Amino acid sequence: MTTTTPRPVPVSDRAAPVPAPPGEPIFAALAAHWMAAGRVVPGQVDREWAMLAGSCPWPRR
Repeated sequence: MTTTTPRPVPVSDRAAPVPAPPGEPIFAALAAHWMAAGRVVPGQVDREWAMLAGSCPWPRR
């Protein structure tokens, strides 16, 4: 049986910023369409969900 010991991989430059991926115009257009229709776009706060999730599901006695 052969085993190997994990070795750290050298990182050349940790201070270098990671470039942002290019934007996808179809997703930007879809987000604009959703926002115009009053729908929540991923990455935005969903106030209705926050209200529903923050309330107690059991009736008060």
